[in-house]
Amino acid sequence: MLQLSRILTSAGLVAASVGLILYGLLESQFETNKTQSDLMVVLMVAGVIVSIVGIVMYRQTTTD
Repeated sequence: MLQLSRILTSAGLVAASVGLILYGLLESQFETNKTQSDLMVVLMVAGVIVSIVGIVMYRQTTTD
């Protein structure tokens, strides 16, 4: 369980960072693609949620 929480935390933070970078790249173009922009926002939000779940799982396993 401890390893899973670490994996979720790191994967969530990486997904949120990649989503933010790609969203910035997409929005800097003259013609933006709405579908891709929405997908990057979903990637950022999902990454933050997964990392929060991983942090909570880590806290639960270390306090027991």
